[in-house]
Amino acid sequence: MKAILNKKLRDPKEPEFIVLNEYAQVFSGLKGGYPVFSDNWDEAKPLYNTNQVRSIQYGTSHKLEIHYV
Repeated sequence: MKAILNKKLRDPKEPEFIVLNEYAQVFSGLKGGYPVFSDNWDEAKPLYNTNQVRSIQYGTSHKLEIHYV
């Protein structure tokens, strides 16, 4: 594990984003290993890694979109 005390030397934080399906519902997490989508945008789970989108896509048949926050 790498610890950096100087903030100037830290790697920049990756931008966070939310995932929407084709019905404009936001990804709110997993339930029983399958993605759950919600109409309430306040329940959106922010993600940082685009590889997570592939895992979500594997569990659903909906088309997904990424929207950066």
